[in-house]
Amino acid sequence: MNKREVISVILLSIFTCGIYSIYWYYVTTEEMNDEDKTGENLQNFLVALLLSIVTCGIYGIYWYYKFYKKADYVVESDNYIICFILQIIGFGIVSQAITQSAINSYIERKNNLINL
Repeated sequence: MNKREVISVILLSIFTCGIYSIYWYYVTTEEMNDEDKTGENLQNFLVALLLSIVTCGIYGIYWYYKFYKKADYVVESDNYIICFILQIIGFGIVSQAITQSAINSYIERKNNLINL
């Protein structure tokens, strides 16, 4: 998993009108699937985006729930409920920031364990 500056995630998402958000979800999903050794991979974001369009957003709600739950499992945090609710009510950028912050903390903890 890669460490990214939270402010960069927010600003790039705003300045690109959400295009960076699509990229961020895609890359973060792939990184989480690589990090999680249980074999339960989360579906690719681009496929989920297309299924969401076809189902008028219903599949997207399910996918975001699964995404934030998997993120919490992989980075050992407990933010998935608040992130999911924020995503549903239209504050997805805040959910991205919270999740990226948790990922950054996980990477720092992991690096500290390696250096011991």
